[in-house]
Amino acid sequence: MSDSTSSARQFNAHADQYAASEVHRSGPSLPVLIAFAAPTPDDVVLDVATGTGNTALALAPCVSRVTGLDLADGMLAHARDRAAREGIRNAQFQIGSAEQLPFPDASFTLVTSRHAPHHFRDLSRFLAEAARVLTPGGRLVIADQVSPTPHLQPWIDAYQRRRDPSHFAQRTALEWRDLAERAGFRWAEETLVPYRLDFAWWTAQSGSSPEAVQELRKMVASLTPDEQAAIGAEFSTDGQLLAHVDQMMVVRLEKQ
Repeated sequence: MSDSTSSARQFNAHADQYAASEVHRSGPSLPVLIAFAAPTPDDVVLDVATGTGNTALALAPCVSRVTGLDLADGMLAHARDRAAREGIRNAQFQIGSAEQLPFPDASFTLVTSRHAPHHFRDLSRFLAEAARVLTPGGRLVIADQVSPTPHLQPWIDAYQRRRDPSHFAQRTALEWRDLAERAGFRWAEETLVPYRLDFAWWTAQSGSSPEAVQELRKMVASLTPDEQAAIGAEFSTDGQLLAHVDQMMVVRLEKQ
């Protein structure tokens, strides 16, 4: 099974949960992303790995038109249904890969991707494709979780992947910056937005089995106190894992 097929299968299987998730629909990274994007009525927007369309539909009232792209047709069905219910006519949704964008050069003035790039196998390829489809001076605005330290990155990837097999890499902010600048972007603005994720909700969202839930608890228990603090782990009085914190980096990149 290819990586893209695996990701599509994972998200199609849980499309209803993602459509109902307030964390994804209106979580705190969304208003920051929109502020960084500074959308205008002249913008033509591409939202990559749009999922159920939350970012695309939030941007639609502010721009000329928006296209949402995703590998999972089950997620896109929710996006189309919501657009129809809300009477949003300048948004369209189609199947496609972040690493091979099915659009001509210089097709968009703004590209966004929220809560998705940690699933991308080839981030350099995605950044190159985003630069290709942007007009000169266009903006790429990303919101994605980052690893707090390089030391914890391998552990975090194993932890995230045990919960969701479509996870690939939770990169550091410095790694992001290096790859973005190599792709020809100017690093214009960034901030971190903390997400406190309830452990029971987080594991149910991805359909984790009881065995996976126990393994995840053991993985957090194996960390040192300093490492637990770095991921924002919270425990009950009897030592049960209650939550952890994902730091979402929101960054505005500008095509040079």
